[in-house]
Amino acid sequence: MKKSAIIVALLFLMACGSAGQASSDGMTSSDAMYSSEPAVGALMEAPAMAEAMPADRSVPPVDGGVAGSGSTAPLTPGERLVIRDASLAFQVADVAAADQQIRKAVTDAKGYVLSASTNGTDADAVIYMSLKIPSEQLDATITLVEKLADKVWSRSMSGSDVTEEYIDMSGRLIAQEASRDRLLELLKKAETVEAAVAVNSALTDVQSQIEQLSGRMRYLRQGSQFSSLTVEIHPIPTTPIVNPDGWQPLEDAKIALRGLIDFAQGIGTFFIGVAVWTPIWLPLLFLGRFLIRRWQRNKATPPIA
Repeated sequence: MKKSAIIVALLFLMACGSAGQASSDGMTSSDAMYSSEPAVGALMEAPAMAEAMPADRSVPPVDGGVAGSGSTAPLTPGERLVIRDASLAFQVADVAAADQQIRKAVTDAKGYVLSASTNGTDADAVIYMSLKIPSEQLDATITLVEKLADKVWSRSMSGSDVTEEYIDMSGRLIAQEASRDRLLELLKKAETVEAAVAVNSALTDVQSQIEQLSGRMRYLRQGSQFSSLTVEIHPIPTTPIVNPDGWQPLEDAKIALRGLIDFAQGIGTFFIGVAVWTPIWLPLLFLGRFLIRRWQRNKATPPIA
């Protein structure tokens, strides 16, 4: 009777907690009951292991209990999680100096450089930086970086509110932890190999879901506390006032000769066109000349009285 009660409770917990997901090794509870004898022997020790297992194995906050960047603690009333991203592209006279000033500003703001790369060399170098800034310092850092620029090419800022997702995951995490605690109690009471195997399989599923939810929640909280800032630092292009190659009379002569040839070719093309169109314009020319002369004669002849 006690074995039947454990199995019924186990099936209820698997339906509520696991939501029908397969275990990490692909083995269902019914399959596990017929596993090899060495595995069964190992699982016979599961009740004793459950007594030594803590009731709450969720990952604690990295800041010692306060809802910090690694915390999965519920949100306080009115608290919202917003992930912000910004980007800047600008020109400066000295790219290397701007790079150092931006790095110092990020350090002062308690941020860090996620990645950085340089394309080109010396005066033509372009620097790309990906920065992580505490969200409350993002606007001030952007203002400081813009003051370094001689000309801002582009700026953008976007935000994503993940408060509802975090709250939903927080509720699911609490439910999964409650299911895990009930499974641990069942594991302590398991008296047969079949019951221990089934409880351990369900416990593995629930713990896997707890770890996934905890990881996602920590990612959302950290993303809301540290914003991303992408920076492109371009040099101001320099235009030489004097031709560095000096005067080149031979090249100038070649250019002038090329222009003369082009002009001669244009005149030749014109006369060729005139010759080709002679059957059209020549008759018209004679006809026009005839009509003009006839008009002049008629104008010179006095009218008959």
